[in-house]
Amino acid sequence: MTCRLTLTGRCAAAVLGLAGLMTAPATLSQTGSATRAGTAGTSTEAPLGVQALIQRALGLAPLQQVADEDVALAQAQQDTARAVLRPQLAAQVSQLRQTTNPATLGFEFPGLPDLIGPYNVFDARLKLSQTVLDLARSSELAGAAYAVEAARAQAEVSAERIAANVALAYIQLLAADQALASAEADRVLGDELLRLARDQKAAGVASGVDVARAETALAQDRYAVSEAQTRIAQARLQLQRLAVLPMDRDLLLAGTLDAPPSAVRELGITLEQALNTARATRGELRAADAALRQADAQRRAAQRRVLPRISAVADYGLSANTPAQNREDTYRYGAVIDVPIYSGGALRSEASAAEHRLQQQRLQLDDLRQQIEQDVRLALATLANSAEQLRAAIAARDLAQRELELARDRFANGVANNVDVISAQASLTRARSQLIAASAVQQQARLNLAAAQGRARHFEL
Repeated sequence: MTCRLTLTGRCAAAVLGLAGLMTAPATLSQTGSATRAGTAGTSTEAPLGVQALIQRALGLAPLQQVADEDVALAQAQQDTARAVLRPQLAAQVSQLRQTTNPATLGFEFPGLPDLIGPYNVFDARLKLSQTVLDLARSSELAGAAYAVEAARAQAEVSAERIAANVALAYIQLLAADQALASAEADRVLGDELLRLARDQKAAGVASGVDVARAETALAQDRYAVSEAQTRIAQARLQLQRLAVLPMDRDLLLAGTLDAPPSAVRELGITLEQALNTARATRGELRAADAALRQADAQRRAAQRRVLPRISAVADYGLSANTPAQNREDTYRYGAVIDVPIYSGGALRSEASAAEHRLQQQRLQLDDLRQQIEQDVRLALATLANSAEQLRAAIAARDLAQRELELARDRFANGVANNVDVISAQASLTRARSQLIAASAVQQQARLNLAAAQGRARHFEL
């Protein structure tokens, strides 16, 4: 069975299959509390659970840090928009030496020189301005506040995506480790069958063909072990990269894929409960809603740019030839009304573009709501199906083990050749592989349901 977990911007929760890492023979059931998934050597570090790795990734992953920086950037832009509506105070000091042509000022009468100066001009002044009424700027400020909300929601989406990817890699590494253990168990069994075939041949019960057949099966088992070792190395490096772990160390995992269907608490969740949780928790939904409100504020701002803008202005300072010569205090104060009359159609076009952006956000929000419902329904259906697959895989494994025991007894007693034994061993290998795949698919289905509800950060094994 091949499924896939797709965690895009909308965190669509389909099931990611085992095709890259779990096509090898599966493993025996895990009984220990920790799984070694690393290079050769013994690690002295404590086993890591999936939650520990998720929290580490959320604190150190560069992509999450980028998302956090987006929030800080949106907050800075909000502060910029707010500052425009606050009082503006500036100081200006100038000392100039200049000449003036009086004719350019309209002064033409007898005796007036053609050029006045050079003379000194000194000016030191404080300038104060305050926006009294600017509805367009007020709407832009509201839009900036919604942009901060959207950035925060997107940061949560990023955290969910990182958590889901870490948990998925964790499951895949557990499955790869069990696949390696299964391949090694098959190799041990192959050694035993080869010894049995040689003993039977020495006793005159079996033929050289039986020995050659057992040798071939053992060589295939050795190849499967090597293949499983490659896959576990790939899975380990993937998890270490996602969780920002050193890649030159062994990795001990505290989780297990073993979970009987009765122990999967998510099986009791109803569709309505899952949908309510998703609608309340999914960061994409909050981000889309904030983006819709931002687009509406931008539309209002564009429409209000045709309205008058009122500002109060004042300045006070010292005017002179030099700071010590002809000093006089000067000031001015008043109000400025700015009324756009004709802009070549720019304001109308801007308002139209803002209206179209708002409509786009409405359509995207409607599509996202449908996508979330699809994610939840698919996750619940996959979880229910995975429970049945696991039950069937357990039964198939048990039957394959019984078949192998019977075939070995028949061969050991000289009743049959080892064709049945080799066939039964292959059946057991397939059954173990199916059991590993079914166990991993069930855990992935649990992860998909958590991601569909916006709770991947809380996923546990």
